[in-house]
Amino acid sequence: MAESLDKLHNRILSDAKLKAAGIVEQAEEKSKQILGEARAQAQRDADDILSRASLEAESIRRSILSSRIRANRLRILDEKNEIVQSILRTVEKSLSDIASSNQFDSTLKRFVAEAVEAVGTDNAVVKIGFRNADKKSLQSLGQSLPKGTKLIAEETAVDDLGGVVASDPEGKMIFNNSFRARLERLDNQLLTTISFAIFGE
Repeated sequence: MAESLDKLHNRILSDAKLKAAGIVEQAEEKSKQILGEARAQAQRDADDILSRASLEAESIRRSILSSRIRANRLRILDEKNEIVQSILRTVEKSLSDIASSNQFDSTLKRFVAEAVEAVGTDNAVVKIGFRNADKKSLQSLGQSLPKGTKLIAEETAVDDLGGVVASDPEGKMIFNNSFRARLERLDNQLLTTISFAIFGE
């Protein structure tokens, strides 16, 4: 009887060991499966994070590049503007000294004729002022003006650069034909012309 108890005990112990081994094996398989799924999920999460980070990095890179391009364009525009302004300053200097050039008489007559015509009256008042202009040459112009036109020779240059201002006797209709006024009237066209001549744009 003792022998059968030992056999029974061994069989129960053997069955328990087999069952325990089966449970351990299932647990190990389940653990491997969970670990595999966790690794796969971790990989997917890492890929997703890397993908989003890559997209964000590309967006930042494009933004930086775009900012640099804008800054470059602004710098180039500033440089072009400075060149154009330098040319305009040179032109203004030449215009302010026109009274000492051989083109002065013809320029003066044209400016006066344009101003008198713009005012549209026979009794126009014409003020003339150029830097370093000989007052006698200005007054001699009066002989070529339409009858009834009053000529006033200013001591200083009209609008700083020189020119002609005509008005009707009451001063209601005024036409400023100074170099500065002409430049302002041509401002956009002049800047476009200079820019195109220099930069081809």
